[in-house]
Amino acid sequence: MSPLVDPAPLQRLRHDLGGDVTVQNRFVTDFLFLWNLRELRLQTALASADLEDADIVLLSIRSSSRMLGAVRLENAAGRLHSTLKSKDLAGCRQQLPHLSEVGLDTCLALSRHISA
Repeated sequence: MSPLVDPAPLQRLRHDLGGDVTVQNRFVTDFLFLWNLRELRLQTALASADLEDADIVLLSIRSSSRMLGAVRLENAAGRLHSTLKSKDLAGCRQQLPHLSEVGLDTCLALSRHISA
């Protein structure tokens, strides 16, 4: 099983931010703050069959997860995104609980990272 968070992308992010740990931690904190909003927005989009909004949310989850090294969350969002591209709403809805679980676990892991 892949790790929840790979530290290498976080190190690259810090490097790209001029080595500023405070700015890196703010990016992580913003991700944590936005997780519930993204999750709710995705649930709403799938419930109302709004494929465009679901696509936007999943792209956002995937890109920010990649930047933070949130390996499992990026993978879970990628699988759901592929299912969405096939217009399989039932399949997407079936994957939501897994995405939510991985998202919560990832948020906990990231919050431990910034408190260290």
